Amino acid sequence: MRKATATPFNASGSSGPRQSPLASRVMQQALEWQVTFWSGEVTAAERENFERWVAQDSEHARAWGQIQRTDAKLQSLSSPGAGTAIRVANSVTVSSSRRSALRVIVVVAGAGFGAYALRQGPQWQLIMADYRTSHGERREINLPDGSRLILNTATAIDVQFGPEGRNVFLRAGEIFVATAPDPQALNGLTSRPFTVHTAQGAVRAIGTRFTVRQLQEKSQAMVEDGAVEIRPQAEASNATRLNAGQRALFSSGTVEISTASAATETAWTRGLLVADRMRMEDFLAELGHYRAGVLRCDPAVRNLIVSGVYPLDDTELALSTLAQALPVRVDRVTRYWVTVRPRMDN
Repeated sequence: MRKATATPFNASGSSGPRQSPLASRVMQQALEWQVTFWSGEVTAAERENFERWVAQDSEHARAWGQIQRTDAKLQSLSSPGAGTAIRVANSVTVSSSRRSALRVIVVVAGAGFGAYALRQGPQWQLIMADYRTSHGERREINLPDGSRLILNTATAIDVQFGPEGRNVFLRAGEIFVATAPDPQALNGLTSRPFTVHTAQGAVRAIGTRFTVRQLQEKSQAMVEDGAVEIRPQAEASNATRLNAGQRALFSSGTVEISTASAATETAWTRGLLVADRMRMEDFLAELGHYRAGVLRCDPAVRNLIVSGVYPLDDTELALSTLAQALPVRVDRVTRYWVTVRPRMDN
């Protein structure tokens, strides 16, 4: 892990003369926003609130830039003795279901800040997960039974294999699963089920390739090959079968099934975003998962139709391509605050 540099940061995101230390209150707010974006699911209202917060004061933009320039975010824990520990209340408007237990320990050291740890609930599970990815990162994992997982951007999972089952707990984000036969069965023992658990229920594999995504209030499963059984948390005794080419959105009590295109749904595993007549607003929301900060859609262009194949490993190229193909322009306040607006042709 690279250490944060001490280079001063100004509101435009560039280096400049040394500036006065940021107020701890401003740093606390910026760190809360970082936690919000790191969670991987950000609502339109939250994006608007963040934009207003940054625009309120140049110190807000400077604090956000300083947070983004460090690679420490949620990758290590600081000793409480490294600075002054400040308990941050949930002062930012956030989704109660996703971050109801949000408590952040912020370590402020001298004129800057060190690292911080999430001590409770879902956020603690994210940082302590067996495997995780940051924004824009994908990671492939081979499990002991020969099954293969691909973690999408901003994803966190725990893996628990035991005598009774092979279990993956999806804490945040999205995974692609290609299951393998249970080696235990080769020894004459009962084959253990392979199950992905989300906040809303469980997805049990039936010799398959499938994806599972943890959304803000619900979970989503899509089957590329084979089949799965979905058991909502409140209806665990009732299994809903999902076959190849089907997608399901489920809560803790209901399952809604629709059709899906495997080529489109799993394109992210190849580093691509395939847009098949997507609304601009939906396209930018999806692309925004693969970059830090805010990617905002101006209401004037939200209903433009986007089609094509875009690279996820270079979102700046994706935005440039978008501006060439459609009558839009990409406005950047900083690299972490970007808005797609109508293009004003002369």
